[in-house]
This record gives sequence, structure tokens and C-alpha cells, in this order.
Amino acid sequence: QVAERALYFWSNEWIVNLISENSAVIIPIIFPSLYQSKEHWNKTIHGLIYTAIKLIMEMNPKVFEECTQSYKAKRLE
Repeated sequence: QVAERALYFWSNEWIVNLISENSAVIIPIIFPSLYQSKEHWNKTIHGLIYTAIKLIMEMNPKVFEECTQSYKAKRLE
């Protein structure tokens, strides 16, 4: 329930606008946790994670791509 409630912040327009305004700072902080959680067992959580990742991708594609590459490089180490 905690994860589900936390992910519901992504449906709050005010929160999403704040994240968007500061995306270069916030996205690198939250990205690893979101990306790692893609394999969550709960389908509701799974859907909310994909929604959040999609919003991040649309917010700032450049930062999203950098975070993706960085995350994958760290995983290979």
C-alpha cells in the first residue's frame, strides 16, 4: 500500500509540474528506484510505475536517456 500511495503522486498535476520544472535534478534521483521497480509482483504497482516512467520520458527525454544509460552501465558493473 505504501508503494501504491507514493506512486499516486504521479497522478497529481501539481506534483508533476514541480518535478517537470526541476527535472534535471529530480529525475536522476528518482529514476533508479522507479526503473528497478519495473519487476514488481503487483500488477497495480507495475502499471503505476510504467505511467511514472512514461511521464518522465515525456518530461525530459534527454535526461531520461542519460539516466537509462547510466543505470544500465552501473548494472553491468
